[in-house]
Order: sequence, then structure tokens, then C-alpha cells
Amino acid sequence: MNHGSNLGGNRGTAEEVERTLYRQTDATRRNAAQREYAIAEAARALVTASGFSAATVKSVAASAGCSAGLIYTYFPHRDALLCGTFAHASGHELAAVTHALDTAPTAAEAVAALVDTFLTRALAGARLADALLFEALPPAVEAERLRFRADYAAAIARRLDAGISTGDVPAQDTSVTARALVGALSGCLQEPVHDEGRTDFTDAEAGRLITSMTTFCLAAVGAPPRKDSP
Repeated sequence: MNHGSNLGGNRGTAEEVERTLYRQTDATRRNAAQREYAIAEAARALVTASGFSAATVKSVAASAGCSAGLIYTYFPHRDALLCGTFAHASGHELAAVTHALDTAPTAAEAVAALVDTFLTRALAGARLADALLFEALPPAVEAERLRFRADYAAAIARRLDAGISTGDVPAQDTSVTARALVGALSGCLQEPVHDEGRTDFTDAEAGRLITSMTTFCLAAVGAPPRKDSP
């Protein structure tokens, strides 16, 4: 009888140990995820201020308040750190644009919202826009940039497909149109943001560029011009 009782007690103890280990493992994963996010945020802040050239392992570690060794725990070399930083920073921008596209009631309004959101954010954070769109980067990070552009195009194409189904815009190859819009929006920033290196724009300058590009992009998708267009 006592032997049986001890077995039951041992089973209970084993289950408690297992639950404790699971909680510790779960907490360890959460802590690791939090540390990785803190590193990514520190790197994004450096890139926003000074471009990818500023995001060295040493500078990111100092900004994140950790050791360089901890950085290497998550990113085995600097290219991996830059790829992760690019994905993290571009993800923020893509989320804002996707939200603007998805919450607009019509395809035409979605295109206008796309232009306004993309350009307003780019001009307000011109150094980050230059880094994401134009800064010379290692090949591995350039590949991440291509994925970034493809993700933008895919989000636009999905919204245009929905607009075609409701008759908001005419039938078209939305994949081609979407890639053209991404190229146009990026291209219109090259001269002021990259070639001239400007970081400050007046409201009037931003407004003129947004109005011009909205007119262009609406025409590109076959949507009628906005009523407030000149």
C-alpha cells in the first residue's frame, strides 16, 4: 500500500516538474523573442537616423544595451543583422500601406490612399526612405529589398483585383500595374531624397508631389481623376 502511495506521489512530482520546465521554456522563448525585438528596434532606429552604414554590430549592441556576443546569438554575421533590420523596418512601412489599401472603400480611393501614405511617410522619414529604397547594400540585403518591393506589389495587386470584381477599375493585369506603381512611387523620390540628399520638405512640396503622383497613379489603373484634382 505504501509503495503504491509513493508511486502516485512520484507521478505527481514528475508532472509538477514537467509543468515547471514547460513554464521555464515558455518564459525563455518569450525573453529571447523580446531580446531579439529590442535588437531589431535598436537597429531600425540607427538606420532611420543614419542609414544602414550606421548599423554595425557594435553600434546596435550599444543602442540595444547588450553585448556584441548577444547580437551574434541572433544574427551570425553583419549581413544577417542587416537583412533582419531591413525586414523589420520595411515591415513597418508595408503594414501602414496595406492598412491604407485595405480600409479604403473603393479601388480608386485605395490608390489615392496608397500614394498619400507611401509618400507622406517617405518624406517625413526621408533618411529611412533613402536607406530602404536607394542605399547601396550587400547582395543578401539587396535580395531582401526585392522581396520588399514584391510584397508591396502583391498588396496593391490584391486590392486592384478586388476593385475589378466590383467594377471600380477596368480589367487589367494587376501584377504588371502594381509593379509599375511601386516603381513610380519609388522613382519619384530618387531625385529629392537620394540624389539631393534632402531630409526636410515643406507641406506645400509634399502636397504637390502627392497630388501629381495621385493623378498619375489613378490614370495608370484606369480610375477617374479625383474631383479635387487641378
